[in-house]
Amino acid sequence: MANLYNRILLPVDGSQQSIDAFKTGVHQAKNWNSHVYVVQVLPEDYNVAHVGERESFLNALESYARREGVPLTKDLVYGDPRAEIARGLVDRWDIDLIIMGATGKGRLTKLLIGSVTHYVVQYAKCDLIVSR
Repeated sequence: MANLYNRILLPVDGSQQSIDAFKTGVHQAKNWNSHVYVVQVLPEDYNVAHVGERESFLNALESYARREGVPLTKDLVYGDPRAEIARGLVDRWDIDLIIMGATGKGRLTKLLIGSVTHYVVQYAKCDLIVSR
């Protein structure tokens, strides 16, 4: 039987839950012999002075996937995280599956039960796994 999920999107925001979801995604990708795409979507007005921190974070995740033997593409994208994850990146990379955390950074976000995740659940153009 052919692998159903060849290209898995793993969006991260730096929260522990997104890191845990990333690790879950890497392990699933290893089992399914899939390629992973890790991305952090930053708002258009993100402080450029902190971009180096975000790139270092993505580099650390890339190292983790490489140690696990999972091929990975990484990117730092600017825009609306909800729209980019649910549609833009899915189209860009022809994604089959998104694996993401249930909530992200910030108390308000957690109170809203992960507004980005909630949006992606409603509008994703592919299958989705929400990790807790």
